[in-house]
Amino acid sequence: MKKKQLLIVTMIASLIVCFCPLQASYATKSVKKQKKQLKEVQAQKDDISEELSTLKSRIRKKQKALNTINSDIRVKEKQIAKSEKELEQTKKDINARKDGLNKRLRNMYKSGSIGYLDVILGSNSVEELVTNVDLVQKIFSNDQNILTELKSQKKAIQEKEAKLKKEKSELSEEQDKQKTAKASLDSTKATLQAKYDSLEKTENKLKNEIAAAASAGGVVYSGGKWAFPLPGGYTLTSHFGEARSYESHPGVDLAVPTGTPVYAAQSGKVVRSGSYGGYGYAVVIYHGNGLTSVYGHNSRLLVSAGRTVKRGQKIALAGSTGWSTGSHLHFEVRNSAGTPISPRPYIGIS
Repeated sequence: MKKKQLLIVTMIASLIVCFCPLQASYATKSVKKQKKQLKEVQAQKDDISEELSTLKSRIRKKQKALNTINSDIRVKEKQIAKSEKELEQTKKDINARKDGLNKRLRNMYKSGSIGYLDVILGSNSVEELVTNVDLVQKIFSNDQNILTELKSQKKAIQEKEAKLKKEKSELSEEQDKQKTAKASLDSTKATLQAKYDSLEKTENKLKNEIAAAASAGGVVYSGGKWAFPLPGGYTLTSHFGEARSYESHPGVDLAVPTGTPVYAAQSGKVVRSGSYGGYGYAVVIYHGNGLTSVYGHNSRLLVSAGRTVKRGQKIALAGSTGWSTGSHLHFEVRNSAGTPISPRPYIGIS
């Protein structure tokens, strides 16, 4: 009986010894698999990020072209309105001149006078006759010249107006083409953005799972206020949650010269160090308790993935890589779901 009990205890002990390494081995394989998946997701995300960057640049150019066309159309509309006003005035001038001539003829008929002929025949001398004939000729010639000039102006204005309307029509056609092209780009951008967001969620989930495993290996959040990620002398250029054309800003932008030291805001483990889509050269640190900090747009990275860092340790040099219009540090804090949260409780600003 004792031998049987001893055999059972030995077998159980053997199973326990065998099971533990297998469990550890399984956990290691699981983490390796997660890291491999993470790399694949990040590679896809980086590819889409590049596509989005190119697409946004094309959309900006299309919008700029549209703005120029819209401005040109407004100019043409003002020119057309001006020419229509000029044409209307010229028509009034022609009608007024015609009315003047007609009125003069009617008055001559009613009074029984023959007008110009009466003036000539009423001359008292040859000299007066020559003068009156010359005056009548000048008046008649002047009337004809004014009418001819007004008709010429009317024709020129009509031709100008027709040309302006044709140009406006051509601009309107080009405007429609540009709008259609931009709408297509916007649709493609929306599809890519949706893919990017989906990959980011998957990425954050994998990072948190890996970070949780790292936490089990010694990364423990101690709480308290974090160190500021810069030495000072920064300008806050973008706030957390600030509205953007395609998203709300997930962190804060702190303008500093290229090469400014960037510090770890809290102790933790570096889960990513390298090119990170629109963030450019970025460092991502897991601090335990589901909290992660991100440092983006750096010119140089001083730590590698897998390394443990201390609060206040220099991890990078600021720059303008990725989707950036000037040298600055993009800093954000994410919770256990991978969702960006306000950094105010941690570094005092948002």
